[in-house]
Amino acid sequence: MGMVNKTLRLQKLNELLKHNDGYTIIDLQVLLDVEERTVRKDLTLIQSEPYNAKLVTDLYRGRMRVYKYQDTNYDLPLFKKHDGLKEKMNEVVSFLSEYGGLPQYEWLKACLMAIESDTLADIKGIMSFENNAELKGLDFIQPLIDAIRHKYPIKLTYQPYGKEERTINIQPYHIKQFNNRWFLIGCPEKAYVLHNYALDRITDIEHLSKDYIETDVDFKEYFDDVIGVTVNDVETSVIELLVSRERFPYIETKPLHWTQKHLKEKDTDDHVFVTIEVKPNKELIALLLSFGADLIVVSPKYVREEIAEGITKLYKQYNQAKYGE
Repeated sequence: MGMVNKTLRLQKLNELLKHNDGYTIIDLQVLLDVEERTVRKDLTLIQSEPYNAKLVTDLYRGRMRVYKYQDTNYDLPLFKKHDGLKEKMNEVVSFLSEYGGLPQYEWLKACLMAIESDTLADIKGIMSFENNAELKGLDFIQPLIDAIRHKYPIKLTYQPYGKEERTINIQPYHIKQFNNRWFLIGCPEKAYVLHNYALDRITDIEHLSKDYIETDVDFKEYFDDVIGVTVNDVETSVIELLVSRERFPYIETKPLHWTQKHLKEKDTDDHVFVTIEVKPNKELIALLLSFGADLIVVSPKYVREEIAEGITKLYKQYNQAKYGE
């Protein structure tokens, strides 16, 4: 959060330097709640490229120099250009800071750095992000956020895969992204159990004039025991895996789950022994299958059998297919 703190501090300094009476170093130190050294570095920074702020140089209070802009209507470029974007990004990054600096949010800090250095226009040449412009349902994110924030139930028009379109009255509670898709987590009317709904299967949303029923679920912890968005009503299981030594570095640096452990004493010449403790679901099976021959499920037996069934089905499809002949 250092980048965000600095940005917020410069924003406050920018406002203080507009004051007609100005402030001494000690005043600024107290008002910004930082050390004198930090104040002096910030003052030097804003007078340098790309800011080039002009400060009064001949104003004193006793022996203490007083700092203020020559033009009290001046704004640092950081707060004059892209102002709306900056404020929104600050809000988002401040919110995400609750999650302890998760790496997937580092790009937001990078964007703030680009704004601060006034190089936002160049960022597309430096960074790129995975994006599916054709993904359906993104237009529903804001209405769903509004429904959750303002606490009102909604009626979804929903098109499940391979089934007819239907309407569902739902208490909306949470929105989660997984595998580049977005999901609404909510409780259908009279169901009393949470379900997830893919936003790309939603075709319409209506507000309902009904009472909103709160949930006591803590969504900061709700998904801790799963991979993906499906939380089955089962106990967690220790999934024992053998991972090929060639593939292991990939899951060593990007663990399958936060519970991942490497049990070196069980390693073989060709494989590394790894465990995760999760509630099995369809997302787990899909993830394990994605490793192909580089990953073997040792236990539990029912997960191993489900993986084997998927491999058998896949083999039959390729063995019987006439494509490519």
